[in-house]
Amino acid sequence: MNNRRLLAHRLVPLAIVSGALLCAGCDSSPPAAPAGGTDLTAAIADLENAVAAAKLELQRLKDVDELQNISGAYGHYVDESRQDDIADLFMVDGVVEILGRGVFIGQDRVRQYMHNLGPVGGREGALFNHMHLQPVIDVAPDGQTAHVRSRLFVMFGIHPTRAQWGSGVYENVLAKEDGVWKFKYLHGYQTFYTNYEDGWAKRSSGIFAPYDRLPPDQPQSVAYDPYPAAFVPPFHYRNPVSGRGDHYADPNWRDQSASATP
Repeated sequence: MNNRRLLAHRLVPLAIVSGALLCAGCDSSPPAAPAGGTDLTAAIADLENAVAAAKLELQRLKDVDELQNISGAYGHYVDESRQDDIADLFMVDGVVEILGRGVFIGQDRVRQYMHNLGPVGGREGALFNHMHLQPVIDVAPDGQTAHVRSRLFVMFGIHPTRAQWGSGVYENVLAKEDGVWKFKYLHGYQTFYTNYEDGWAKRSSGIFAPYDRLPPDQPQSVAYDPYPAAFVPPFHYRNPVSGRGDHYADPNWRDQSASATP
């Protein structure tokens, strides 16, 4: 069930109850004693609470749609080397950290980093598909920040000389500014990059180092080696069923809050 159908499914009962209460208010005859001991005031209070909850859920569904869209827009802009459009998706104090290139702080530095990748706009014979898959989106209770984890899959090519596969994981933080979602911290982890001919079964690049021509503001925040090393980028979320945290990196880790018995 998509977001709009889910919302409609949950709002229909509210509309029915609202209509019933409005009809009751228009009736000039003396009100009958409420069934089951529930008075009209309590029913109205329940309806107001239900409407408030529905409005909150509607906003959350809208936030999820917008977060999916901005993440997808980022990928499409990268596809076509739209460097300024990419930078415009960031907050003024936004941060980008991609692979082992280091940390770039502030929208101006994000723009510099993106322009450093190459000329603006698509080029004949160049392919740089940058796909975001498997999104997991969590909006904070206050609705002002969110975490988005997604899988990156890259198809890169310069015809007719070379081609690459690439994959990674994004763990991004976004924030709402004047009602608009923007990237606050975009963090891309490198899983693998390999040439097309050999594939990841035979070859995988080491962690990409900082550019000599564009030193970062800070070194990469998490030290790791990509595939074939066994590294899992930290999860921002707990297991949605068990409630356990991200503990697989430490076999002795024990989540007291999740394992405690009543």
